[in-house]
Amino acid sequence: MLFIYRVLPMGGIETFFVRMAKERHRKNLKTSILLLSDPKESNQELLNEMRKYATVLFYYDLFYRIPVVSKYFPLLAPMNKKRVVQLFNEVNQIHAFVGMHALLGQRLSSIANVVVPITIGFYHYIVYIWGGQNVAHHDKVSRKFVFNFLPKEALLFFSEGNRDFHSKHKQLDFSPSQVFRLGVVDKKPINISGELTAILKVVAVGRLVEFKTYNLYMLDVIHQLKSQGVFVQFDIYGEGPLRGEMQVRIKELDLQDAVFLKGNLDYSLFDDTLSNYDLFVGSGTAIIQAASLGIPSIVGVENMLEPKTYGYFSDVHTCEYNLKGLNLPLISVQELIEEYVRLSEAERLALKNEHLLSIENFTNKSCQDAIESLKNIQMPSKNFPFNAWAYETSRAVDQVFRILNSQHPYNLRHEELKILDKP
Repeated sequence: MLFIYRVLPMGGIETFFVRMAKERHRKNLKTSILLLSDPKESNQELLNEMRKYATVLFYYDLFYRIPVVSKYFPLLAPMNKKRVVQLFNEVNQIHAFVGMHALLGQRLSSIANVVVPITIGFYHYIVYIWGGQNVAHHDKVSRKFVFNFLPKEALLFFSEGNRDFHSKHKQLDFSPSQVFRLGVVDKKPINISGELTAILKVVAVGRLVEFKTYNLYMLDVIHQLKSQGVFVQFDIYGEGPLRGEMQVRIKELDLQDAVFLKGNLDYSLFDDTLSNYDLFVGSGTAIIQAASLGIPSIVGVENMLEPKTYGYFSDVHTCEYNLKGLNLPLISVQELIEEYVRLSEAERLALKNEHLLSIENFTNKSCQDAIESLKNIQMPSKNFPFNAWAYETSRAVDQVFRILNSQHPYNLRHEELKILDKP
């Protein structure tokens, strides 16, 4: 199997790739990952972990070194055919997250003169929805490749809700596509109790990016809890563009003694670190990892402006729990935390056990088994036709526009998603 991705920072998708490589290694299955970046751009801990279980390739391992072109224009850069052929001696499936990487997968397999399934994972609903028809040429080509060329069986939705969401907005029938839960955890024994610490310790883990709006509204929630006499500490692990705004807001609310921006959390330290907390708030794969430790985990609904949630992960784990606009009642995050403090020790213990049970479908084994079964998907007999020069030119020009124009649809994609399917 070959994963194609740009770079490995610390994040949910990236750690998922590592977990899948690890699970495949346990089963003596070969895994490779092609990164369109230099090694120094990746999180070194994550990169080293990936190297334990997979063959890690960078753009210069397959492309001839031509300044700028080989790194930034993979659909045009000249390739070393011998190395590509060698790579495909152990590749029976190509997996990508974005359309451009999937198109690169088609190019690689064509050079190697083999036909292997190209699968796409819908890890976040924003990728193919933003902008509608108001997108550049290369984005239109990518979306056409994904939705109109690839077999529907090659589209991987990690919940029924995600598939229904895309079916609604694309007006397409995705019933033949794959639906299974994302592999996040390995089952292991966990020791838990219903005790409550003197200071309620709340934690969030993830990139500090705009669509994770709970990172901002949680500051107001903590402020309100403190004003009502709740002794609370909120630790936030992660880095990103929201950090500056959060620092300003923490100071405005005089929360320097209660809210702490802890920076990135090493992948290997996740379990040991989070085991010290009473509550988790967040989304993505981090909330699944937290739940697997028996930590009551409040769902951070992405792009939600108000401090409201669907509840605990254990209540909504069968849904696309972080997706705004689900047909589920919304609950005040503050009231949910206040209620948690009032629970008896037995009730808190029961809640923790419910979280442990909720991760049954998110095991790495079940996910890997589902992905491996896709190696027999029948691809179209001919390659998807497109002009690589026009595609890459569009991508380069559009990147400049994104930098210069703050009103570019890509730069407004989070605002678009905040009002999309507003409950």
